[in-house]
Amino acid sequence: MVGKAKRTAAVPAAAAVSTGGSLISDAKLRQLYATMVQCRLLTERAHLLHNDCRFPGLCNAPIGQEAIATGCAIDLRPEDTIVPAPRDLIAGLVKGVPLGALVAQLAGRCTSPDHARSSPAQLGVATEVALVNKRKNNRNVVVAFTSEPATSLGCWHEAVDFAATQNLPIIFVVENNPWADPASFTARCGVDDFTLQARNSGITTITVDGNDVVAVYRVAYECLKRVRRGGGPVLVEGKTYRPSGKAWVHPRPRRGSEGPDGWRAARDPLTHMEQYLTAKRLFTAQWKTQIVCEFSQKLDAAVAAVEKLG
Repeated sequence: MVGKAKRTAAVPAAAAVSTGGSLISDAKLRQLYATMVQCRLLTERAHLLHNDCRFPGLCNAPIGQEAIATGCAIDLRPEDTIVPAPRDLIAGLVKGVPLGALVAQLAGRCTSPDHARSSPAQLGVATEVALVNKRKNNRNVVVAFTSEPATSLGCWHEAVDFAATQNLPIIFVVENNPWADPASFTARCGVDDFTLQARNSGITTITVDGNDVVAVYRVAYECLKRVRRGGGPVLVEGKTYRPSGKAWVHPRPRRGSEGPDGWRAARDPLTHMEQYLTAKRLFTAQWKTQIVCEFSQKLDAAVAAVEKLG
């Protein structure tokens, strides 16, 4: 699926969902869905806390992008490393960062993982960790998440070039939403596909439907196997679509006549997965309610604990 360097593979959602003899167990499919629900609940709560002025600062708005973080990070080992995009909480949630620490990060508390300092994607740190992993030959992997505007920055190109020349065990994950930024990618970079830039560095690039968690998971599964055995860095582009701007303060992007209901029916990764699980007789409304209730209770406790600290 990954292929050799300088090769790009596109993984369509329909093929990923309909292929028979799937390597993904029923338990894993249910885990993927439950994790996405938790990510959605965390983001929605962050939105409410921000609007109520209970927590300061900006919060990323990855509603509609849960499939990318979930599919790419759900199988990571404790020894693996993630580098989330700035102010993005859901990758950490999928990796297993304690919920209290993530809420502390949202609140700007010094007890947060980044000590209340959410800086631009720390790709230099990501490649340094990957270099250490390579020298130790410990088979650990780094997964670095960025949004599409970061691909026009010099630090992104430097990280990709360095990873390619050193054959580092790292996966770059770009959440590419064409409506995420007022200035389109073409206007910023002069090309229609940023993966062309990555391939110029000799890095394998893979494009996948970022709103289909099954497709993302299959790509990530193969990439992790390749990287762990020394196959070199990989760039995964998740073509995604969300109903809001990058941060809650950004205006709603322009999408013609498609409204929230149309987005949920055609693009929402949760709706898509519910339909898939229903067809496999793995989904019930009662199960979803149980997931929501249990995680909401944990989230309530985490928020109360952070607010109690002041």
